[in-house]
Amino acid sequence: MYSTGLFLFLASMLGLVQSQTWAGTYTTDNTCPTSSCCCLSGQVVVASASANTYSVNSPVSGVCSGATTYSGTLYTSGFAGWMIVISGNNTVTLSSDSKVITVINWSNPLCSGLGTKSAGDRLDVNIFKLLILSVISMMMSFLFF
Repeated sequence: MYSTGLFLFLASMLGLVQSQTWAGTYTTDNTCPTSSCCCLSGQVVVASASANTYSVNSPVSGVCSGATTYSGTLYTSGFAGWMIVISGNNTVTLSSDSKVITVINWSNPLCSGLGTKSAGDRLDVNIFKLLILSVISMMMSFLFF
């Protein structure tokens, strides 16, 4: 009985924990107007460089002074971060499910946009939780029975 209670407690605690997964490939939407802005476009690749730092590589389109690609650094803390795109400091947020990234250009909000993580890059947290719970359950059954 004790092991069942402990199992349920651990299961509920794991349900509260949610980690962010910035790394992945995002497909941009079309909210950034290329007629007046330099916009990240197509597939944006975000890769871990070090703790809380990511490299960002993307094609760009629009008013980009001849540039066709963007390579920069994203600095993060939890589900928020910032990066310099062209010459502007942009706020970047990640949705709580790590599937949508939003880039907000504060100097020209019209030039903001978002990207959705490609299905192959999504981390299925529920499967990970199930694996952890299974291991804990097996360990508890060996310890208490």
